[in-house]
Amino acid sequence: MSLSALIIVNPKSGTFKTSRLMMAMDTFQSAGFSVDIYFTTKTGDAEARTKEAVAVHNRAYDMIVSAGGDGTINEVANGAAFSQTPVGVLPFGTSSVLCNDLGMKGDIRKAVRRLINGTAYDVSLGRIRTIQANGVPERIRYFIEMAGIGFDAAAVYGLNKRLKAYAGIGAYIYSGINCVINQKFDQMTVSIDGSFIACNTVIISNGTCYGGDVCMAPKADIRNPSLYGTIFRYSGRVEFVAAVADVLLGRHALNKSKYVEQVEFRKMAIEGSSFHCHVDGDYLGKTPVEVDIVQGALRLIY
Repeated sequence: MSLSALIIVNPKSGTFKTSRLMMAMDTFQSAGFSVDIYFTTKTGDAEARTKEAVAVHNRAYDMIVSAGGDGTINEVANGAAFSQTPVGVLPFGTSSVLCNDLGMKGDIRKAVRRLINGTAYDVSLGRIRTIQANGVPERIRYFIEMAGIGFDAAAVYGLNKRLKAYAGIGAYIYSGINCVINQKFDQMTVSIDGSFIACNTVIISNGTCYGGDVCMAPKADIRNPSLYGTIFRYSGRVEFVAAVADVLLGRHALNKSKYVEQVEFRKMAIEGSSFHCHVDGDYLGKTPVEVDIVQGALRLIY
């Protein structure tokens, strides 16, 4: 009996080429897989198709593969969460953070062989809830790599999607520069496993990498039941630049930064109503939010 794979493709992703997709299909088929291809056309398509594919009455695939960027991977993860169908990823996006984390960037044929010969692990997902004024959860999203509240989420919010289509990660840099110029350096109140702190920005890591190949949380592991919070405190642009430099040089993870610290946690709550939030690079909304970890929520093959 042959194995089957569904490849969910975002044709607008940063490194998509028909030739790369054909290589992936050929490599799967050479290994005895039957392959179906699904092209997304709008936000939500990947999650909806994944939910349909993993439904108990319609489980037709041995593997569902995300061939897109971080947003496509996030949708597939949300669609496949708590199912028994393994999910795989291929590096088709602008940054493909999870592919970096798993060492699957670059050669498509090698990445497909990793999936064919890989092991399915039960990995943890971060869970973030936006909270209404009456305290009722408004929206729940899962993330496989990262979430951000504050500066980096503001950059995602201000992203010019047309520019992203042409400039890729350069569009994020441009939006980030605008945020540096215009940010007000407000502070949020954060509860981490019951302890309260004040800061300007929080980056939450389930995996190691961030924004491509930046090693944000070197101790993070998607198979572990905990998250890492990178906490930024700065009072002006000079301190902000120093904080970013500390992260790029890895000083934050060694407790050698004056402006950035990193903590391992299981539950976090962020108060206030003026801070932007993102999950896996896609805009979510504004605070207040609650964040926690759900162990074994996704079967990931690599």
